[in-house]
Amino acid sequence: MKLRTLFSLCLGGIALTALAQGGYQDGVDYYNADRFEKARTILQKTLNDASTNKAVSYFYLGSLDLREGNIQGAQTNFNNGIAADSDYGYNYVGLGEIALKNGNKKEAEGQFKAAINTNKKDAALVAAVARAYANVDPVLYAKEIEKNIEKGMKMSKNKEPQIYVLQGDLAKNEDKGLAAGYYEQAIIYEEESGNVNPEAYVKYSNLYNKVNSDFAIGKLVELNEKLPTSALAQSELAEKYYDNNQLTRAAEQYGKYMKNPNHFQGDEQRYSGLLYFGKKYPESLEVAQQILTKDPNNEYMQRMVMLNKTALGDYTGADEAAKKLFSHEGAKFTATDYITYADVLIHTGKPEEAVAAYETAYNMNPEKNKQILADISELYNKLENDAKSVEYMQRYVDTGDVTLQDYFILSNRYKNLGLTLPEGSPERVEAANNGIKYINLALESAANKGPLFRNKATLLMVRDGANNTPELIETYQAMIAAYDEDPENINKYAEAYKTAYTRMGSYYMGLEDKDKAREYFQKVLEIDPDYAPVKKVLSEL
Repeated sequence: MKLRTLFSLCLGGIALTALAQGGYQDGVDYYNADRFEKARTILQKTLNDASTNKAVSYFYLGSLDLREGNIQGAQTNFNNGIAADSDYGYNYVGLGEIALKNGNKKEAEGQFKAAINTNKKDAALVAAVARAYANVDPVLYAKEIEKNIEKGMKMSKNKEPQIYVLQGDLAKNEDKGLAAGYYEQAIIYEEESGNVNPEAYVKYSNLYNKVNSDFAIGKLVELNEKLPTSALAQSELAEKYYDNNQLTRAAEQYGKYMKNPNHFQGDEQRYSGLLYFGKKYPESLEVAQQILTKDPNNEYMQRMVMLNKTALGDYTGADEAAKKLFSHEGAKFTATDYITYADVLIHTGKPEEAVAAYETAYNMNPEKNKQILADISELYNKLENDAKSVEYMQRYVDTGDVTLQDYFILSNRYKNLGLTLPEGSPERVEAANNGIKYINLALESAANKGPLFRNKATLLMVRDGANNTPELIETYQAMIAAYDEDPENINKYAEAYKTAYTRMGSYYMGLEDKDKAREYFQKVLEIDPDYAPVKKVLSEL
C-alpha cells in the first residue's frame, strides 16, 4: 500500500452518495477512494456516454488536474461542468480551490458562496468547501476548515457522511483509531438515508489491512453484498485477498471483477498470474492470449504465455513466446524467466543454449540462485558430459548450503567421471578419491548408510581396478552390516549382497583361506542358487 501525504488524503473525498454503480459512477468512486489513475481512465472513457452526468464528471476530472498541478486543465474542466449544469455547485468549489491556490482568498470565498447558493440545504457542499481549504493548506486554513465543518454539522444535525469522511481523512495520519471512528459514522449515517458510501468502506478497510486483515476483508465483503456491481468494491476486495496472500480467493474475486466493464487491463494481467499460480494453466493462458490480441507487445502476457505453455508441455509454443519476451530491449527479466526458458530449451533439443540461460539466471543473484548450479550439473549429467557435470556440482557443494544427498550426488558425478578416464591414470585416481571424500562426508551423518557404502565400494574399484583390497572388503562388510539392520534388504538389495559376498570370497581365496572363501561363496548361492561362476568355484574348492 502506498503511503499518502495529507494533501492527497484530503483531495480524495468529495462525492455524491453512490446511488447506482457502473459507468461514470465507478470513476467517481475510484476518485473518492484515492484510486486516481483508475478514476481518470473511467471518467474519460465514459464522459460522452448518454447516462453520464457531465457536470459531475467534469468536476472530478478537474479535481484530478488540480492534484496533478494542471491548473489550466482544472479550470477548463470546472467551467465545462458549469456549462453542463450550472446548478451543480461542486464545480464552483473547484474554481474556489484554484483561486485559493493562486493566493486570492476573496475570489475563492465568492466561488464558495456561489456553490452554496446552488443548494443552501446541502451539507455535503459545505463539506466540499471545507475540503477545498484542506487541499490547499490544512494548517493555514485550519479555522476555515473547522468553521465549515461546524456549519455542515449544524445543517445536517450531525449526520452528513461527507463531513465524517473529511474528518477521517484529516485524522488518518495522526490517529488511525479516531479516523476509523469517523469512517464508521459516515457508513452508518449514509445507510440511514438508504444509500451506501463505498469510499468510507474502502478507507475504513485500508486502516485495518495491516493490523487485522480479516476485519479489513470483512468490511469489503459487506460492501460487495451491498453494491454487487461496483467496480471499486469488487477490485478492492480482490486486491485485499491478494495483499494478504489468500490467492485462491483473490483469483475467484478477480474472476467476478473481470465481468465488470470498468475493470482494467492490469487487473486482467494479475488475474492471469493468479490462475497460473493456482495451476489453472489453460484458463491463465486464455486470459493472457485475450490481452495479447489487443496489446500484442505486452511483455507480462508474453511471459505468462511462456510459463503456461511450459507447464502444459507445449514447448514449441513456449519457445515462440520466450523469443517474443526476450526481444524487449531494456525490459527487466527475472531469474524465473531464464530458468523456465532453460527448461523449454532442454525439451526442444538445445542443451547448450539451456546452459547459457541457466548461467544468466544464476548470475542475476548467485547467492539466491545457487541451486541452478546443481541443475546445470544434472543437465550435463544427462548429456554424459561428466567433466562439466562434476564442475558445476562441485561449485554448488562449495557454496556450503548443501545436504547429505548433495554429497552423494557429487560422489556419483566423480564416479562417472572416473569411469571415463584411463584405468590406473592419475586423473582417474584423483576423481575416485574425490568421490570417496564426499561419500565419507555423507556417511558422517547419514541414517541409511547401506547405499553410501555400496557407492564407496564402487569408487574404490574405480580407483584400484579389480584388486580386492582390504579397504574394499571392509567397506563391503560395513555395507552388509548396514543393510542387515532391515531383514527386507536381503531381497531389496540382492545384487549388492551378491557382489559383496563374491568379492569377499575372492579376497579370502587370494589369502588361501578356503574355509572363509567357501563361507562367502555359499552366501552368494543362498541368494542366487544358479549363479554359475560361484558354483564352479565352489566345486573346485
